[in-house]
Amino acid sequence: MALDFDSRKAPRNHSDLLQLVRAVRHASKADEALWLEWKSELDLDPADKGDKSGRAHIARAIIGFANRHPDEARRFAEGHGYLLVGIDHEQMPGVKQHDVTELVRWITPYVGDKIGWMPTYVEAEGENGPVAILVITVDPPQWGDPIHCMRKEAPSPRKSISEAAVFVRAREGETRPAKARDIDALSERLVHRPPSMNLALEVLSGVIRPLSCTEEEIELWLQGEEREALASLESHLAREAQPPTLQSVLSRSISHPLIETPEERTPEHYRLQVQRYLKKCRQKLPEALEEAAAARLTPITLRLINHESANLEGVQVELYIPGAVQALEVESDWIADNERFPRALPPRPYYGPRSRLPFGAGFSLNSGDLIPRAGDTSINIDNSGSARLQLPPVHLRPNRHADLEPFVVVSSPAETGPVIAEWSVTCTNRDGVESGTVTLPRAKALAFYELFSEADNA
Repeated sequence: MALDFDSRKAPRNHSDLLQLVRAVRHASKADEALWLEWKSELDLDPADKGDKSGRAHIARAIIGFANRHPDEARRFAEGHGYLLVGIDHEQMPGVKQHDVTELVRWITPYVGDKIGWMPTYVEAEGENGPVAILVITVDPPQWGDPIHCMRKEAPSPRKSISEAAVFVRAREGETRPAKARDIDALSERLVHRPPSMNLALEVLSGVIRPLSCTEEEIELWLQGEEREALASLESHLAREAQPPTLQSVLSRSISHPLIETPEERTPEHYRLQVQRYLKKCRQKLPEALEEAAAARLTPITLRLINHESANLEGVQVELYIPGAVQALEVESDWIADNERFPRALPPRPYYGPRSRLPFGAGFSLNSGDLIPRAGDTSINIDNSGSARLQLPPVHLRPNRHADLEPFVVVSSPAETGPVIAEWSVTCTNRDGVESGTVTLPRAKALAFYELFSEADNA
């Protein structure tokens, strides 16, 4: 079956890598690709210390990924390459875990220090319990990169790999020795250096806002909702307990343009309705919290600066924000007179007579048609493990700047301090990718229910 993984984005954290491991376990042999290779068994520290075949296989894969065509590589996993050891499409035996520092020491003599790569272990559930999967991540190839080769001979009882051997990763998912045409393509990559874009990205305004939503806070909020819902019942019962006055009798006899519908529910029935209301509030809380955050938290606005004396067209920024964060598009908190905020919450119950206009003279207001939105969806947001944003393209005039579409970012209250986000920029009239980092400030944590009553002041 086809690989069940979104290959457009690069796995960056443990959750992403675990998802990739699970996808490989249910894949087919044909799913090995330009960006992905797997191997069920490799012995990196064999009893025969002269056998370097396991280490050579990893070195061979790293060199193959590093020798890819930059534009072709960028079509998958943002240009990264991945080798998974201890798993294939038929089994997941896992591998023996070695110290990562030791593993780097074993492999570096074969690949040199010009290739960016990183080993990590991912724990997954195998057929007989938890197993460790070794994941090797190789950095995206770039224009101007050298031709990578084996820096040292790798002896093996079966077939040794000689020093200076060049390997490439083919489109069909095979790492093989380079042919003449591959050397030509790598030579072209070496001398081809697209002009870079002289850009800067800075935070104009806004913060990441941690939101707290503990069970204790939820109970506190629900208790407040219960008091609000029962207030009308208590007020009604208090009025009923008072003896009628002349003024109240006269007021009922005077003609009034509104018709009152008497309350037919018993207090006991109403209290049961309030409990159902509280249960629905709890169910709708995640949706309401997202709505309130998008409407009332201070959004982050980034400024993109062009330090060149040339026009840059269709400039698009992609942003990766690591950690337990969620990005949201900015929304409006406008509500009609007959609504509450957040709109996702159910209407609060009321006990007592209701007034209406006679003879159908009233009208029904569908406030959803009138709610001013921040605009159609314009930011592509992926919150499946950290946050990835693709902001709408802008035009940058020479030595000018553009303020990008604002967005809201919430985080877990367990995380503190500023966040270093990674950004990359492409444009339609210039080859290449510009990249860098930007520091996003993080404010103090808020309890979720504070957003239901007032806007953020950060």
